[in-house]
Amino acid sequence: MTGLPRWAGAAVAIAALIALGFWLSAALSGGKRAGVEAELNAGRADAGIASGQDAANTVGAAGGRERAIDQQTRDNEHAIRNAPGADAPVDAGVHGVGLDRLCRRAAYRGDPRCLQQPPS
Repeated sequence: MTGLPRWAGAAVAIAALIALGFWLSAALSGGKRAGVEAELNAGRADAGIASGQDAANTVGAAGGRERAIDQQTRDNEHAIRNAPGADAPVDAGVHGVGLDRLCRRAAYRGDPRCLQQPPS
C-alpha cells in the first residue's frame, strides 16, 4: 500500500459509491422530470389551441348576432314604410328623432340620410 490507513481506502470507496448513487438518482429523475415537463408543455399547447378556438367561435357568433340584428332592423323599416298609412304626414320632430335613433344602428350608419353618428 501507499501508506494510507486501511479505513481511508474504504472511505474513498464508500464516497465513490455514494456519488455514483446520487448521479444515478439524478439521471433517472431528470428523465422523469423531462417527461413531466413535456406533458405539461403539451397540455399548455392544447389549452392555448382550445382558447384560440373559443375566441374565434365567440367572435364569429357575435358577428352573426350583429348581422341578424341589422337584418331585423332593415326588415322593420321595410314593414313600417310599406304599412297602410305609411305615406301620411309625420311631425318633423318625430321624424327627426326616429331617423336619429335609426342612424345610431350599424345597419344605417352608411345610409345617405344619416349623418355620421357614434354607435349607441
